[in-house]
Amino acid sequence: MGRRYYCDFCDKSFADNPTSRKNHLKGLQHQRIRKSHYDAFREPEVILQEEQTKRPCKIYLTKGTCQFQDNCRFSHLTEERRNELERQIEEKSNKKRKLDEGNDGEEAKKLLDSWLEEYHKNHQGDKVKEKVEPEPIVLPHYILPPHLAAVPNVPFSLLPPPPDAFQNLQYLDWG
Repeated sequence: MGRRYYCDFCDKSFADNPTSRKNHLKGLQHQRIRKSHYDAFREPEVILQEEQTKRPCKIYLTKGTCQFQDNCRFSHLTEERRNELERQIEEKSNKKRKLDEGNDGEEAKKLLDSWLEEYHKNHQGDKVKEKVEPEPIVLPHYILPPHLAAVPNVPFSLLPPPPDAFQNLQYLDWG
């Protein structure tokens, strides 16, 4: 059957060859769906500003639909959508104002100051910190599994390492 390409935006699958993929990605339906997906993540201030610079779409105002949909160069912004965007902008500015002047901002500043003090205590460049001794390393002890004990001539790769194999290794602190 051959390889298939699946487009997450359009929820479609088609033959995976350069021509089909190029035609799909340049298609009007794919571009509309992709644009509407990414528009959902845009800031309300940007959306409102862009829509207010455009003139209203006469076809959309009279019929309620427009053949160009999201690709129309005129604004399809309704009064309800405009009010919703303004409400979102107001909520966002209220939250920011509240953080800047309210108790939340003071608590956040106190937390930040205490964290910075602790950080500077632990990371002073000109003072030598006390060296903390690492915990002693417990070396593992490996044994041959019981089901392999009865096998004659066990391959070397399956034999457990000798108990003193790890004792003289240099300890590195990755820190």
